[in-house]
Amino acid sequence: MKKCLVVGSLNMDYTVYLNGDFPVNGETCFGRNRFIQPGGKGENQAVALAKSKMCDVTMIGAIGNDSDGNIIKDTLIKYGVKPMLKVCEDVETGNATIVIDKNSENKIIIIEGSNGQLTSKDIDLKLFDEMDYLIIQNEISEEVNEFCIKEAKARNKIVIYNPAPYREIKEELFSYIDYFIPNEIELKMYTKLDDINESIDYLLSKGIKNVLVTLGTQGSLFKSKDKEIKVGCYKVNAIDTVAAGDTYIGYFTSSLASGYSIKESMDIASKASSIAVSRKGSVISIPYKEEVFK
Repeated sequence: MKKCLVVGSLNMDYTVYLNGDFPVNGETCFGRNRFIQPGGKGENQAVALAKSKMCDVTMIGAIGNDSDGNIIKDTLIKYGVKPMLKVCEDVETGNATIVIDKNSENKIIIIEGSNGQLTSKDIDLKLFDEMDYLIIQNEISEEVNEFCIKEAKARNKIVIYNPAPYREIKEELFSYIDYFIPNEIELKMYTKLDDINESIDYLLSKGIKNVLVTLGTQGSLFKSKDKEIKVGCYKVNAIDTVAAGDTYIGYFTSSLASGYSIKESMDIASKASSIAVSRKGSVISIPYKEEVFK
């Protein structure tokens, strides 16, 4: 079984569900209910990898010495992720306030907290020797991401980069990235181009080996210099889109690591993501392998 290492964010998610639309400036509106649970892009992706039961998963991140941090650590262990966590004494655990409107769309505000305290000095390079895949996102520092990318490629490991939320990336790092997985909005922000295919071709010309764009209800699109694959989505009644992209990335990576083709991995990831959006929450909405493959 292949080994996947996630280096990324760990948050406590505070989710509010609205009866109607998002409020405009100055407006007060009523929410339907509130939901609190662990999340963060790094943790969501690690849990998705673990729930797939197709790879061994280790996660590097930082938590505060508080109740939120303890819950997050216990959650990782519960789902089968091996936590390698820095505990920060004087900084709160990262958190996110998520608002879901009547159409199941979301707006998210992130408090960096302990995620901002993770540095390259906290990274155990022995883990890079043992792993097969590295998965990173943009909810930790640019310095840590750059360090991890270079150390992984120095060991000929596969680097999967989810560039969310948007943040500039040094062009020199593009050639280190094996799979670049943005959504449609992030893709356009990185390329400043409106056309999806032109945007992907631009990134490929800069040295990224493979680009996989998640397109929501339009499925997903993969392109490399010699291959193009389009996979549709599974139609479901969407309740909460939080963690949908993270579920996709986790299942795509674990499927690829298990020997499935790129197209098969995209389809498996699409099905897993569709199940996640039909449920409330982040980590608890992510399905297990048995649900995806039944």
